[in-house]
Amino acid sequence: MHKRNRMTEKNNIKTFSNALLNSYSQIFFSENKLFAGLLLIVSFLDFWAGLYGLLSVITANIIASVLGYDKLSIKKGLYGFNALLVGLGTGVIFQPSIELTVIVIFAAILTLFITLALQGIFTKYALPYLSIPFLLGIWVIILATKDFTALGLSERSIYTYNELYALGGKNLVNIYEWFNNIQGFESLKIYLLSLGAIFFQNNILAGIIIAIGLLYYSRIAFSLSLIGFWSAWLFYKLIGADFSTLAYTFIGFNYILTSIAIGGYFIIPSERSYFWTIILLPITVMLTASLGHIFYVWQISIYSLPFNIIVLLFIYVLKLRIIKNKKLTDTFIRQKTPEQTLYLHHTATEELKNKNYFPVNLPFKGNWTVMQAHNGDYTHKDKWKHAWDFVILDDDEKQFQNEGNYCKDYFCFDKPVFAPASGIISELLDGIPDNKVGDINTEQNWGNSVVIKHSEYLYTQISHLKEGSIKIKKGDFIKKGDIIGKVGNSGHSPYPHIHFQIQATPFIGSETLDYPLHNYVIKSENKYKLITFGKPKTKQKIAVAASNKILEKALHLVSGKKLEISLDKNKKRIWEIRTNIWNQSYILDKEKNTSIYFYENESGLYFTNFYGDKESELFIFFQALYNVKKSFYKNTSMKSIVRPDLFFNKPVMIFQDFIAPFYIFLKSEYTLKYNSVDDDFIPDFVKLSSGITKFVFGKSKDVLNYDIKIYRSGKTEIFFAEKDKETKLLEITPVKKIYKLNTT
Repeated sequence: MHKRNRMTEKNNIKTFSNALLNSYSQIFFSENKLFAGLLLIVSFLDFWAGLYGLLSVITANIIASVLGYDKLSIKKGLYGFNALLVGLGTGVIFQPSIELTVIVIFAAILTLFITLALQGIFTKYALPYLSIPFLLGIWVIILATKDFTALGLSERSIYTYNELYALGGKNLVNIYEWFNNIQGFESLKIYLLSLGAIFFQNNILAGIIIAIGLLYYSRIAFSLSLIGFWSAWLFYKLIGADFSTLAYTFIGFNYILTSIAIGGYFIIPSERSYFWTIILLPITVMLTASLGHIFYVWQISIYSLPFNIIVLLFIYVLKLRIIKNKKLTDTFIRQKTPEQTLYLHHTATEELKNKNYFPVNLPFKGNWTVMQAHNGDYTHKDKWKHAWDFVILDDDEKQFQNEGNYCKDYFCFDKPVFAPASGIISELLDGIPDNKVGDINTEQNWGNSVVIKHSEYLYTQISHLKEGSIKIKKGDFIKKGDIIGKVGNSGHSPYPHIHFQIQATPFIGSETLDYPLHNYVIKSENKYKLITFGKPKTKQKIAVAASNKILEKALHLVSGKKLEISLDKNKKRIWEIRTNIWNQSYILDKEKNTSIYFYENESGLYFTNFYGDKESELFIFFQALYNVKKSFYKNTSMKSIVRPDLFFNKPVMIFQDFIAPFYIFLKSEYTLKYNSVDDDFIPDFVKLSSGITKFVFGKSKDVLNYDIKIYRSGKTEIFFAEKDKETKLLEITPVKKIYKLNTT
């Protein structure tokens, strides 16, 4: 009991410290602890501002915790950073006193409540609340305190040297003078002052510390801060405005934060995101100028209002697009840095890019050929262009035996047709006679047809079925793989075939959708290519990908499952399968604080991300089985791209990070080959081989190779050799007992 209490107390302290630090770094959309520490130090360059900021953060996080709000959001600093800004601003404006301390505490609570309310409203539109709670909180205080006679305005900016001397003696005063007396580079000085102004610090030293921290945290964010500031500076020069006023009005940072938010955080960093950042900055300048005149009436600063308006406006406008631009994509799942988000976006496998599709399989079994695909030569035109016609061909590429004068001569005629996915029969038509070969029925174009509803606005239609073969009825629920009829030659069909299309409405003959098919294999000259989601093309020979029972068992990782691992028969340890609150599954090596996030479906296992120790066994597992499909076709090979920052050293990655939105010259490629099974009928194990190849400007550098053996029992053996070292063996064995479900 005492041990459990100590563990709970330790976890609470860790959560509180993370919440405290992240409240500082969240202002720059970061959770980097070193960066947060530097920002904490910067806030105390004005001691009383730093103290009141810290008090506000502590107050907001404690109240959020007491009220029972999401611990993860508290830990990430999402409920603390706006209160921090209110505390910093209040501490700068007013003289420290007992009365001000009381006001800061209540202001932090007010800001938290505004944060929680806006979170509830903005989440409905998938929008961030940014620093709007700070604006409302600081404006309330400034306007309210006009009647609070016990409060006095701060005079610290007048007696700066006295304050500095009290904090750090003559040495601190000398450092301050040296930084402020640097000659030339006026725009650079204003840039640094604008960075410092984010934390209400009106000195260059604060800006330098923040710039160093920003560079350490993210090269993309740092470069965007420069681009944002100097784009605005050039526009000020162009229109003849005085840019120097931004150094002391606490509004110059709007351009920096807008640039980071649009260019690299809410949008995947790319040449398009950088382009739109530059386009939006003159608009931000005009908005800043106009709002400044409006708010002057109430004698309050606009602070970060332009940043909030422009960022929210642009994000919302992008969400209203009908056609999504792949080069201007909002970030669905954000990583720890803009660089990681970008690399993950570029390396996402086809499976991950399409994982939100409802899986629709082929409506047949065995080997078939696509006689006509999308935008066909004969039909499949205009609103009905996204459809397929399937037939069976023999080795001589013929559809029929004998002379092919009768429907029964065709290899596909009378073959069963299966439900491509589970659903409800929403419409069907039967009783239309099959045509003689060469004839067509133009009056009943679709022939005998079935329409299945799989979800809202997702239906499949299968047409030209054999008369009388449909044994289901409207309203029936059917499972994937159930027989719905047989191949016929009814309707506008000169010879037996399957017409298959996906549509958004429940009617026979509805307009078609451009939608991929799931889990099939393409055969070409005794070679196979596994496709998780794709759109078959004309003349391709395809079949439903057959699942291998051994791979299916070994690659099925459910939350609560445990894996026992050992390296070279040494000490055995346990990995756990868990699921977080966003329903993301991951493998956890608790001892080494390392994890692999993964996505699994009926077609395969795909690793999405790795966090932690790259010297661990879990990283070997990540490299060896990065992308494995559950089907086995001998000598079939697959390739995938892996995040380069997992394999290249820090110095070269720093340079890559700066230019990554425009060009990625460091690449890591994963290759998997399906080698053999020990027995074609009752296999006991399968053998695979995989490797990671590093490329620099397209030239291969290092190769890491793995030999993999997966047994019927679910046990996996991975053989590998590091540079100039003997081969090692990593064994992964499922623990038979299923433990309680783990969610974090």
